[in-house]
Amino acid sequence: MIGLVANQTRRGASELRARLCDALAERGMKFTEFSDVASFSAYTEPLHCLIVIGGDGSILRYAEAASEREIPLLGVNVGRIGFLAELTGEEIGVALDRLRAGDYMTERRMMLACTVNGGAERHCLNDIVVYKRSFSGVAEMEVAIDGKSLGTVFCDGMIAATPTGSTGYLISAGGPVLMPSMEAIAIAPACPHTLHIRPTVASADAAITFRMHADGMVAADGECTDYLCAGDVVEVKKSERSTLFIRFGDTDIFRLIREKLA
Repeated sequence: MIGLVANQTRRGASELRARLCDALAERGMKFTEFSDVASFSAYTEPLHCLIVIGGDGSILRYAEAASEREIPLLGVNVGRIGFLAELTGEEIGVALDRLRAGDYMTERRMMLACTVNGGAERHCLNDIVVYKRSFSGVAEMEVAIDGKSLGTVFCDGMIAATPTGSTGYLISAGGPVLMPSMEAIAIAPACPHTLHIRPTVASADAAITFRMHADGMVAADGECTDYLCAGDVVEVKKSERSTLFIRFGDTDIFRLIREKLA
């Protein structure tokens, strides 16, 4: 059984969904559709994979739920960037034939786990962002790696990213591009009002903490998960989960950067 979800707000997604449904039916491949993350999470039957029609944001929305059951994701891009959703609509037929024949690879990507004051974990594929509560003013927090303080930073926010997320918000904050196969955590301040904290790469075993000195917010893969007060501590570390992707060839991250961010 194959899962299918389409971001209907994207131009062309509805037509592509109809074509994909027809292509699956023609090949005798059983599938079930989901309307949102909640309906996907509630589905308990085994799934071979989840096909996501949309952009990278659509894939990120399903990554946490898919990782819980290790369901591989296959992205069909109708978005603007498409680092994660690499297939185009024209490649659907060939991709389904290879999927049915087992002619593909499964790629495993590192995820992050985030807690606030030692509470429940949230898992994300791209990044955790700790940022200011209001439009004006700055976020103020102490940043530490494995308990060793990097100092207090005044900024719009601090970004902690996986190698997958290094080509997202992190890159716009001057952070490094990491190879997707790596396991590491990169951190960088967004619009810092200081010079002493620079983009930094920590080992995947490191624990990154942000101790708030003012009100703030935390977002996992772009979704606000908690409101923060002075004294709250956000901890970010490597998750025990991974996001799985179905691939039909090697991912050339530098070609993608040239083509999509040029």
